[in-house]
Amino acid sequence: MYLKSRLKILLAERDMNQKDLAEKTGLTTRLISEIANNKVKMYPKEALEKIMVALNIDNIGELFQTVNEADN
Repeated sequence: MYLKSRLKILLAERDMNQKDLAEKTGLTTRLISEIANNKVKMYPKEALEKIMVALNIDNIGELFQTVNEADN
């Protein structure tokens, strides 16, 4: 089982793109892209907090979903 980012979905729901989120959070577009595309092995806590604030998310579970290896 692993975590899969829902960031692309959340951005689409808010009519935002990764660059918009980068400007709103102060994070790099590279880091946001890596999170959105599940390329990050360890998620920086501060980055996740900034993303949650920018997207008005109260629960980290909204940002990720759990996926079974067999579902991959």
